[in-house]
Amino acid sequence: MKKAAAGLFAVLATAALAGTASAQVCAGFPSSDRGFYFGGRADFPEDQDSFGVEANYNAAGPIGVYGGLNVITIDEVEDSDTNEFFAGVAFETPALGMMIGPRVSACPVIEGRVRSFEDFGDLVQVPIGLGLGADLGIPVGPSVSGYVQPQVVFSRFNPEDDDIDTETETDFGIKAGANIGFSLLTIGGEVRHVFQEDADPLFAIRVGIRL
Repeated sequence: MKKAAAGLFAVLATAALAGTASAQVCAGFPSSDRGFYFGGRADFPEDQDSFGVEANYNAAGPIGVYGGLNVITIDEVEDSDTNEFFAGVAFETPALGMMIGPRVSACPVIEGRVRSFEDFGDLVQVPIGLGLGADLGIPVGPSVSGYVQPQVVFSRFNPEDDDIDTETETDFGIKAGANIGFSLLTIGGEVRHVFQEDADPLFAIRVGIRL
């Protein structure tokens, strides 16, 4: 019994820790094993402008990490710049992806986002989701891939004024997008949405290079 359990554990561990030769599409980035991605993005929140940079490293194995910075400005309001920092980690599970399809990439993803509002406080969000992605495997021409991440999003607003209570919320969210690769250059689009009252979907355009 112990030998059978040990054998089963070894099989599961090997499946979980095995790397894949394809890009870690489930995390939303087209980088391959031991590959980097670096790019810029423009998001389109209502009545605001958002421009940023992002980077990703896909280790030789299941782990992928990413992070970035967005600078967000409210339209027609001077000195309204706020910074949003984000970082995340994805753990690819090839066995789960193969259960869904031969070209499917699957990974749990945890992310953290912090946006500071001067004189008001900080908004902290922690989306936790399951990423599913697929490369269409087109033999000729640009590579095309897509991904979707259903999420649970934990939000916390920490006011600068000690007399105001901290607010916390738990909501469902989703992130989805597609990338088109031309050799080293990648162009993509993305949509993020947290299902909160009066919240609108957030669309983005992304351009980057794979190294």
